[in-house]
Amino acid sequence: MAGSPHPALSSRDKRPLWIIDLGRQAYETTWDLQKRLVRARLEGSIPDVLLLLEHDPVFTTGRHGRRENMLLSEEELRAREMACITTERGGDVTYHGPGQLVGYPVVRVPGGGRKVRALVRGLEEVLLRTLDRFGIRGKRDVGRPGVWVGEAKIGSIGIAVRHGISFHGFSLNADMDLTPFSWIHTCGHEGLPITSLKEQLGTAVPVHEVKVVVASLFAQTLSYRPVLPDVARGREATDLGLPSPRTGPTDGPGNTLGWIRADSGSEDGQRE
Repeated sequence: MAGSPHPALSSRDKRPLWIIDLGRQAYETTWDLQKRLVRARLEGSIPDVLLLLEHDPVFTTGRHGRRENMLLSEEELRAREMACITTERGGDVTYHGPGQLVGYPVVRVPGGGRKVRALVRGLEEVLLRTLDRFGIRGKRDVGRPGVWVGEAKIGSIGIAVRHGISFHGFSLNADMDLTPFSWIHTCGHEGLPITSLKEQLGTAVPVHEVKVVVASLFAQTLSYRPVLPDVARGREATDLGLPSPRTGPTDGPGNTLGWIRADSGSEDGQRE
């Protein structure tokens, strides 16, 4: 497994990061939230942010996605009370639903916005290290962003960058119904097998357990220092539509809103 894409730094030299558990959300709700966060991050009124959540069932496709990779008609989608939403992220069609962890890093891209590939590699590394924590050996596939177990895909990555700030992000299949993946050519690849932590381990893996691991490894791998906002930035956070920091940090998030304290060093959970 590759090393960290960022140099080892002392805790005081690491960049501050807000990590927030949004529970379960409609796709459009967090899409709008990300756009507000991108503007705030560009203005410098907030630090980098990692949103962790589950989505209501939905298909999404990237800016270069092809309609033929969605195998359901509009009528069939409506019958299932689902939609296929076209977004500005990279990649083709994929599925999000309960039991899948989704992460949206709204962060300054390295190199003044130029090193997008380095960020993607960093996100892959976070997912690979997460799999390792659960005793699963994952791998990259050169030329195709994401992570695999054998020939089956278990984690996807598709980001967009606006003025040097990333949004959209990654997903990791934890404990979910994989059937909807059979209704698409996932990521534009016909017959691509899809797997999950549950399928690999043969036992249920609650998403809240995966959230805590990903939060910790995201901070460690990408050299962040998780913090809670001070009073002024706490008001900024709620004005943007984030949960109030008064809910406090949590080590075991479930389907409730909260700020996650990642286990990445002695200063976890400190105020800005």
